[in-house]
Amino acid sequence: MSGKCSALILAVAICGVAVLGQDGGVKSWRKGGSSSHGHMIMNQTVVEDQPGSAPVDLHRGNDSQSALDSFMNKTKTAIPTGVCFEEVPTISLVKPNNGLIPAGNGSDPSLSRVQVCCKGFERNVHNFRKCDPVCEQPCFNGLCVGPNTCSCYPDFVQNHEGKCVPTCPIGCDNGVCDLDLRQCICKDGYELDKSGKFCLPGCKGGCGVGRCVAVNTCVCDEGYTPDEDGLCVPKCEAGCGAGDCIAPGVCQCRPGYEKSDEGCEPICSNGCFNGICTAPETCSCKPGYAMGSSGNNCEATCDRPCLNGDCSGPNTCTCHRGYVLDETNQFKCLPHCPNGCPNGVCSGPNMCLCNAGYIKDRSLKGSQACVKRV
Repeated sequence: MSGKCSALILAVAICGVAVLGQDGGVKSWRKGGSSSHGHMIMNQTVVEDQPGSAPVDLHRGNDSQSALDSFMNKTKTAIPTGVCFEEVPTISLVKPNNGLIPAGNGSDPSLSRVQVCCKGFERNVHNFRKCDPVCEQPCFNGLCVGPNTCSCYPDFVQNHEGKCVPTCPIGCDNGVCDLDLRQCICKDGYELDKSGKFCLPGCKGGCGVGRCVAVNTCVCDEGYTPDEDGLCVPKCEAGCGAGDCIAPGVCQCRPGYEKSDEGCEPICSNGCFNGICTAPETCSCKPGYAMGSSGNNCEATCDRPCLNGDCSGPNTCTCHRGYVLDETNQFKCLPHCPNGCPNGVCSGPNMCLCNAGYIKDRSLKGSQACVKRV
């Protein structure tokens, strides 16, 4: 037992590990509601919005002061201890005695179970056996009762920014307190929140998926952006073209369009050969092409007709079988005779026309050779 106790003591003396007792409540608070912020001044409450701001004295009656005292006593005792357990190697807590390391009290003899501050808590500066909750933003006009959790004093409420602000009968955030009606009367551009205890900035038409942070000023949630009227609408980084952005990064194409890598593209159900589908069922031909009789097929155009051939591309002729393109005229296809036509001319595909004084050689069937007439 003495080995275990010394392990706990040495955890503080040697390693700086927070070894904490379990008895007693939290004695003081470093963030939000600590005595260093000077919230309580005799029979008054000091309202602070931020460090260094000029305090506003709000006088309390005896009943209100009694409610505050009761709140402080009740709330402080209800704050969690913030103490957790953690297993660490025993050798990190004690020095070996004659080469022997005492058995720890953890799940393994080599481990010791020590008390540390839980996540969201920190060691009390006045009593290292106690842990206090941490609020990253100070709890002015309230107490930090848990990690990033403030509990407002009586007659204070949390506004839309999470700050503790006065409410009737001692004040009214963004308004004035009508003591006769015991309610807030909001300034121009502000409106009562649902609880009726403080005034919120108003945005005409609302903000949609966002927050109204000032009069007619919206801050949109992630993935949304203000439209021309200031309303928060979904945002699609690349745009949707002929579609609608229905959610962050999600496009819905309009009728007659379909999704593509570039967004929404028009559909031409019969295709658009040699053209571009520029609108639903509308084909626009590329340069050098014109719409054919089918209405959905762009056909090549040539400035002049293709003799013995077809116009297969912009000003490009493809010759019929048995013809070859004239080297001097791109729109003319000449007949081709593979073996040539000695003593004649090629008048058709593999067909020779003999010169005057020459006839076809009949000694060979199918021969196109021209021989001298005898």
